[in-house]
Amino acid sequence: MKNSALPKSKSLVEQAILKTLIYGDVFHFPLTKEEIWEYLISKKKIDQDAFATALHSLKKKDIVYRDGYYCLPGSEVCLTRRQEALPEFANKMILARKAASQLSYIPTILLIGISGGVAVGNVSPEDDVDLFIITKKNTLFMTRLWILAVLEVLQLRRVRNEKNPANKICVNLLIEETALAWPTKKHDLYVAHEIAQMKPLFEREGMYAQFLSANQWIKKFLPNAVSSDHFHTKSVMRRKYYILIMLDYVLRIFALEFFARKVQKYTMKRHQTKEIVQNNFLALHPINYGSQSLRILREKTQLLGLLTKT
Repeated sequence: MKNSALPKSKSLVEQAILKTLIYGDVFHFPLTKEEIWEYLISKKKIDQDAFATALHSLKKKDIVYRDGYYCLPGSEVCLTRRQEALPEFANKMILARKAASQLSYIPTILLIGISGGVAVGNVSPEDDVDLFIITKKNTLFMTRLWILAVLEVLQLRRVRNEKNPANKICVNLLIEETALAWPTKKHDLYVAHEIAQMKPLFEREGMYAQFLSANQWIKKFLPNAVSSDHFHTKSVMRRKYYILIMLDYVLRIFALEFFARKVQKYTMKRHQTKEIVQNNFLALHPINYGSQSLRILREKTQLLGLLTKT
């Protein structure tokens, strides 16, 4: 990326496009025109015609366009890398759908989504696949036990400190339906982006729409962020599912959630660093990528003279 500041004559729409490309550059990830629009970083909604005009103007001399992708000057290697990653992206999506199909039998799961870089195609052969899970009320830790058991049987579970996590499933974010709204202190561009780019694979009871509705604050950063209008899931009312519902009912009678919570909290505490462990919210990634990413973003925007609150 060039280290020279942009002319002050850039319009607000052009600045929004550049900020969006800078954010992609933080992750060495070029964007399509549709992705720039969907993840456009702006404080207010921008007209699509104005967006198209500004993008065309920038394409002439300020940004790089090749084979359907846009990036900043100096980051052209990312264009090749993204194209080369397409087969790997397809393979990981197949893997994620396979896991989600089996996990969907667990009756306490209300939503399964694919998150992280894989959700948008920013992958390498060494990457695992991150899943985001929403569970029914008072079932978080019991559901996690079910999930780990299923992934273990499928030989897809990623374990702590695994040296070769490639193509394993990592369920590092689980929340209950009582915790859909993200904590106010975590309202920043990074979290907004993670929510917007999460791709649902399975849902019950319209949970994806409920989740987005509870997090409308993301539009303060990404006014064109996704909607749930085009997501539909097939019913999973199958014989095995009914059996699991009955088993879940029996386990609740014997207060499995209480014991599952006690045991898992005790185990997690022994290794806990920056993970968040609450009764209705589990964020189990030990590295705070949000802080790192926003720091790099600020540095890059300063180099281009595009300071922005993140």
